[in-house]
Amino acid sequence: MTSRTYRPQGPLPGPPFLGTAVGRIIIATVVMFFVQNLLPIANQWLALTPRLVVERLFVWQLVTYMFLHGGFWHLFFNLVVLYFLGNMVEGAWGSRRFLRYYLVCGVGGGLLHMLFDYNASVVGASGAIFGLYLAAAMLFPDAYVYLYFLIPVRMKYLVVGLAVLQLANGIAGVAGTAYFAHLGGMVAGLWFFRDEIARRLGLSRGRRRAPEWRPRFGLPKRRGARDATGNIDSILDKISAKGYDNLTPTEKRILENYSRQQREPGE
Repeated sequence: MTSRTYRPQGPLPGPPFLGTAVGRIIIATVVMFFVQNLLPIANQWLALTPRLVVERLFVWQLVTYMFLHGGFWHLFFNLVVLYFLGNMVEGAWGSRRFLRYYLVCGVGGGLLHMLFDYNASVVGASGAIFGLYLAAAMLFPDAYVYLYFLIPVRMKYLVVGLAVLQLANGIAGVAGTAYFAHLGGMVAGLWFFRDEIARRLGLSRGRRRAPEWRPRFGLPKRRGARDATGNIDSILDKISAKGYDNLTPTEKRILENYSRQQREPGE
C-alpha cells in the first residue's frame, strides 16, 4: 500500500484565530462589551467624551472608546466587518502593521468627532472599521463585496459611496450616529497611505520606493528580485489587482519557491 503526500492548492491556512491581531481585537472587544454592561460606570471612564479629554486630560478615551459598543447589534456588525476585512488586510500587511493602522484609524475617528461634537460621548469601533474599508479598497480595489449579502459591488466603489454617505449625513446633522467619527477613520487611513497616494497621482519626489502596502505573503522587504522564470514584482502586482486565485500554476510555483528560498525569520 502506497501513500501520497497531499499538497494544498492556493494559500496555506493562516495562524489560529487567537494568533492574529484581528482575533485578539475581537476577543478584547467582546470582553469589554460584557464589562461595560456589568459595570456601567466603565462607560463614564472609557467612552470618548470630548469635554473630559480636553478639560481633564482623559486622553486614554481616544483608544478605549473603540472597544465599547452601544448594544449587541452595534457590536455584531462591527465585528463581522472586522473579521472579514481585517483578515484580508492583516494577511497583506502582517499583525504589527495592521494593529498600528487599526489604532491610528480609531484615534483619528475620535479626534474628528471631537472637532464636530464637543459635548457628545461616543463609543464603538466604527472609526477603525471605516479605516479598514479604505485599506481594503487600496489593497484590493477590484475585489467584490456583497451588500446585504446579495448585491456585488467593487471595493473601491463601495468606499466612495460610504464616504459620501457619511459626509452627507454628518452635514445634515442626522442624529444617532457619529458620522464624523466614521469619516475620521477614513481620513486617518488616507494619511497612512499618503506616500502611495502621492505615487499614484505622480506627486512623489526623489527616489521612488516600492509601496509598503503591497501584500507580502512572507517575502522579505527588498523588491526587484527576479526568479529564473519570472518577475516577482509583476506577480505581486497581479495579486494586488486580481487576487491570488487568478495566478497561473506557474506563477504560484514561482512565488512559492521564491518565498521558501528568501523568507527571513521573524517580522
